[in-house]
Amino acid sequence: IDQHDAERSHADIRELAWVNVHDDYEWRIGIRKIFWGVTESQHLVDIINHTDLVENFDAKSKLGQPMVNFALLKPWGTLELFVLPYFRERTFLGKESRLRSEPPVDTDQAIYQSDQGRDHVDYAARWSKAFADVDLALSHFAGTSRDPRFLPGTNSSGAAVLIPHYDLIHQTGLEFTAPVGSWLWKLEAIRRRGQGPTYSALTG
Repeated sequence: IDQHDAERSHADIRELAWVNVHDDYEWRIGIRKIFWGVTESQHLVDIINHTDLVENFDAKSKLGQPMVNFALLKPWGTLELFVLPYFRERTFLGKESRLRSEPPVDTDQAIYQSDQGRDHVDYAARWSKAFADVDLALSHFAGTSRDPRFLPGTNSSGAAVLIPHYDLIHQTGLEFTAPVGSWLWKLEAIRRRGQGPTYSALTG
């Protein structure tokens, strides 16, 4: 609860799920937080949950995501499949908060590339395996981007605002961790298509 900024007064279910565990597979249905990634400075591959900027401006606080998750546990690795049936918009600070953008973000005018808007169903898959001391993971996400682009606009009063635009994207990710002597080598890399020109990024 924030006495000055109504945008910061909110409640959220981070995790509430039904779990069914067997010897080599698992089902999870409900609201969950899923973290992908290995590096500390940037979380490039972490794409399932939406950022809760009103909770913390460092972009590390995440909203709960409704999902159906199936995991297959085999000697060749763990394969996880995700169906994400409902899109949650990123939260932003209101005009009365410190560290907000200037001009402020007007979430009431959010634009979606998909005609289904928030009802567009997203999909994701991730394979991971530990090879001796090396941990490796590959992932792919297809759906509405959790990172909006911002378009200039005006609100009903004529004041300048930023309007979030949510694109449909495909993102393929790689995670790698390996201890070498006293060093721990980490790598995250992505390739994203659909949000402007196709691009790649990595951090290590």
